[in-house]
Amino acid sequence: MLPTAEPSFDPIFVDEPPLSPNYEGAIISKVGLPFYADVTRPDEVPADEHERTIDLAERILRASGVRTGFGHHEEVRTSMESWAPDADEECDADPGYWRSSVLLMSPQEMNFGQLDGEPEERHEKGKTVLAWARECIDTDVLQEIERSQAEDIKQAWRDAAEAELTQREIEQFAEDPPDKLDGWTKLDANHDAVKVAYIADNHGTPSVAAVFEGADSELEALEFTLAAWQENDGNPRQARPNRYCVTTDGDGAYARLRSHLLTFEVEPIE
Repeated sequence: MLPTAEPSFDPIFVDEPPLSPNYEGAIISKVGLPFYADVTRPDEVPADEHERTIDLAERILRASGVRTGFGHHEEVRTSMESWAPDADEECDADPGYWRSSVLLMSPQEMNFGQLDGEPEERHEKGKTVLAWARECIDTDVLQEIERSQAEDIKQAWRDAAEAELTQREIEQFAEDPPDKLDGWTKLDANHDAVKVAYIADNHGTPSVAAVFEGADSELEALEFTLAAWQENDGNPRQARPNRYCVTTDGDGAYARLRSHLLTFEVEPIE
């Protein structure tokens, strides 16, 4: 758990807050971004306590079988309908009208752990599921599900922060390509179409990887053998490509070239 002061999420089944205050900022800083970096909240991260309650309730409904003691979705429905009339409507955690909330939930919602309706209706259903679970499912199982939710939330923030860091590095690379990168050396190109090019021995083949303006004026990123590059006087529009540059870390030719340079284990060519 990250260092805490006041909890940003109240514990529901666990004994301590599963997430710390400003855990997002701590994660953002840890991946190498400045603490003030603006990272968009991932879609899969609940925005507040209401959304976290709904998400936790849906996780519990999806965790049927051996973990919860309910081997079939029908058993979940039967258990809820049996529990609701006898539930204490005066308890502090009461969301109100247990029976009505249970009856509002369709078999499909219970079966697939996807609560439907407007936000407030989904929240009422979520609180009802949590109240039922507290009385009908072992505490250690519920704690495990809540801790898993917290870890998934933190991992989503890590992924988002790392993606933001990578995007900044791509933008910096495009703005000011370094003279050397992971064994590749920047090559002085002698063709107007070439924006930036690097040279290295790639698995025994002297190669040039470049971003250039194609015939359609769109930027492309390709690798060529040095021989093909030289035979065509450094004109990437005419040279036969040796490899395509691909990436999953961002969009655009510079992102593809940067990923390409970081992918292969090469030997420098001076």
